Amino acid sequence: MITYFEIQTTGEIHENRSEKAANWIHFEDPSKHEMQHFARKYHLPRMLFEVAQDINEVARYETFTTETGEILSHICLLVPVKTHDSEKHAEYITRPFSFIISGQTLLTVGHQQSELVAEMQRITGTDQQVESIVLQSISLIYQRYLTALDVVAQQIHQLEKNVHISTRNQILYALKALKKSVVYLDLGLKSDQQSLPQIKEAALFEEVADQKDRLYRIDLQFAKSDKAITTYRALLEQLSDLLSDIISNRLNNIMKTLTSISIVLTVPTIIGGFWGMNVPVPLTHSGKGFILLLGLSGIVSALVGWWLKKKDYF
Repeated sequence: MITYFEIQTTGEIHENRSEKAANWIHFEDPSKHEMQHFARKYHLPRMLFEVAQDINEVARYETFTTETGEILSHICLLVPVKTHDSEKHAEYITRPFSFIISGQTLLTVGHQQSELVAEMQRITGTDQQVESIVLQSISLIYQRYLTALDVVAQQIHQLEKNVHISTRNQILYALKALKKSVVYLDLGLKSDQQSLPQIKEAALFEEVADQKDRLYRIDLQFAKSDKAITTYRALLEQLSDLLSDIISNRLNNIMKTLTSISIVLTVPTIIGGFWGMNVPVPLTHSGKGFILLLGLSGIVSALVGWWLKKKDYF
């Protein structure tokens, strides 16, 4: 799908139906025909459109010289995307998002990035430079990491509350989703950060107003995200250990209870075994022998059960 936007002189960004008036074109999961058409039109390598569809892509900054001698800048960053697993637990993965700057025309390519594009569209008060919009969009991407980590923090808090009452499978599925989210967010953030020094040194952003302040904000967002990931990774490891301890404790309690029940049931067997020998025993000729032995077995079993209960074996 292709969406056209016009960056107006007022600093606002509006969606436009006409390609002629657009100076920002967004490609959401473009088709092969769309990629070929716009690659030819803007003299771009087709691989720039394919980057955003590769889940194994890494963040990077690079420049290209077209056949007409024009220098293009390409920035690819990994963006958090919220999904759900088979058990309906929310989890995060990362998807590449490309900025292609050609003069004062901006091309963006992404997959499952409609929320980010909507946030970019709300950027206002810019100096009408494409470079300025790209720099603020990079800050939005880092902010999305912070937002995703806030969701992870809430999920960890909820998991801590439910760890004693939820079923084992529910906890394991939730823990798996959280660990997967943290891994993706950690690797995506580090990949983005590796390309940031090149972005800072690029001549592309030298004319952007408040460039240093915006880059400082991006560095600050990274520092917050990195600290949060380190903290949540440690918390998840502790939760995982706690869950293992709880499962082991429950298993021990079950085995203890079953052992106590076996001991109680063994008492009638022992008493019955003595009176089942093929030798003369008391009450052999008594009509009430069976009832007396049954009562004796019940009393002894009750006493053994009481003693085991007192020792906290039940």
